[in-house]
Amino acid sequence: MMKYVFKKTRYRILAPLFDLAGSIVFFPIKAFKKNPPLDPKSILVIRLDHIGDFICTSPVFENLKSRFPSARITALVNSASKELAFRNPHIDKVIAFSPFWLDRRDKSSSLRALLRVIKDVRNIGFDLGIEPRGDILSIIIMWLGRVKYRVGYGITGGGFLLHKEGKYDKKAHIIDRNLTLLEALNMPVAHKLPDVYFNEKDKDAVEGLLLPPKSGGIAMTEKEGGARNDGSATGLDRAVVIHPFAGSKAKEWPRENFCKLIELLKENGYSVLLVGSKGDNGVFENTIDLRGRLNLPQLACLIKKIGFFIGLDSGPANIAAALNVPSIIICSGTNIPQLWIPKSPNVKFLYKDIECRPCENKVCPKAKHECMEAISVDDVLGLVEDIYHQHEYAVNKNK
Repeated sequence: MMKYVFKKTRYRILAPLFDLAGSIVFFPIKAFKKNPPLDPKSILVIRLDHIGDFICTSPVFENLKSRFPSARITALVNSASKELAFRNPHIDKVIAFSPFWLDRRDKSSSLRALLRVIKDVRNIGFDLGIEPRGDILSIIIMWLGRVKYRVGYGITGGGFLLHKEGKYDKKAHIIDRNLTLLEALNMPVAHKLPDVYFNEKDKDAVEGLLLPPKSGGIAMTEKEGGARNDGSATGLDRAVVIHPFAGSKAKEWPRENFCKLIELLKENGYSVLLVGSKGDNGVFENTIDLRGRLNLPQLACLIKKIGFFIGLDSGPANIAAALNVPSIIICSGTNIPQLWIPKSPNVKFLYKDIECRPCENKVCPKAKHECMEAISVDDVLGLVEDIYHQHEYAVNKNK
């Protein structure tokens, strides 16, 4: 029997009942096994959750394009990920949609948008559809969109609507779970590392921001000239990009800790570039504030250029890890970071292995947010110096 991933009892009861009823209705169709297309002309990959999840799905697109170079590959992604999807050279078309069951949006307008997405999928016509999250509503989109051959996980129900189900391993890294669906199609998997892409316009935009104010850039002194950590730009040999924001309360580190960390980094000669969206509030002194000034590809370019990142378990952290940039990621007990952040030898995780971890909560139910409050500013600073000295040694060695 399929193992469902629900924690709530009512869903664990309803999902098997729904699948049982669906299997009876669809039995006449599934009784005749359908083989996957040997040479699909149009492929749909659905990834409607978060930025990090899309980044960890990038090897799927690369492997599909390598195996079927003439196929038109379409990505149906959350609107938050669309700019990264547009830059991906292995994706031919992007459909952006913010699903109301994953995003806090107006449900009536999202329902209309959902119907438009289903219509778009149906009008394009897909030979093959892949849904690596295991989301029943995304599976229904493929079914209503008349995707001819559907592959995914039935872990939230709807497995009877799939032609091929992968073997879901909750303990496997998200990248490996994504690629398992390709292996279920007997496809060779040659590319296993995620990547993030940016173009020359993104580079020019970032360079423009790092210019002095009189040249149209941000308010920076000559000492804060936006250099890389190897000193390749003028005026600075220490800089770090910091993203102190998270998608849920349970993943947040105390704001005062970030402020103290920034103060100490400044005292130690670091220039701190603060990144985030326009809606990310809070006062952070002694920083070069870039909130709301960068789209995601430009943020990726900035992180790559500066070469050092500190942040929480969030989209920018996934970008830094995918770019193999030296990073410190401060993690809560919400999940196991080694299973969700792109694999990179340059990523250092900071987390406390407390009893209630992983809890998968969006808000900590306890009076004290123990898993994050137990991580000190000194813990982070210790890793900062380790990473900097390792990087400095590597630069001097290559001179």
